[in-house]
Amino acid sequence: MIVVHHLLVSQSERVIWLLEELEIPYRIQPYQRDRKTQLAPPELKQVHPLGKSPVITDGEITVAESGAIIEYLLWNYARD
Repeated sequence: MIVVHHLLVSQSERVIWLLEELEIPYRIQPYQRDRKTQLAPPELKQVHPLGKSPVITDGEITVAESGAIIEYLLWNYARD
């Protein structure tokens, strides 16, 4: 199952929208920003070294950045 690593106040919503439109099963792993710095928590940095969001994991594959994620989902999951 695809996991959307969702940092609150990020661009993850567009990835979730596409997953819904394509009817792809997924789960959301939410992360809270640090209240003072607004940076990603260490837990997200374990998934993506820069702590960027959106990031998805699909089994052993990790994809970051909205455009790359959208391309990956369309290439691997879109029906003709």
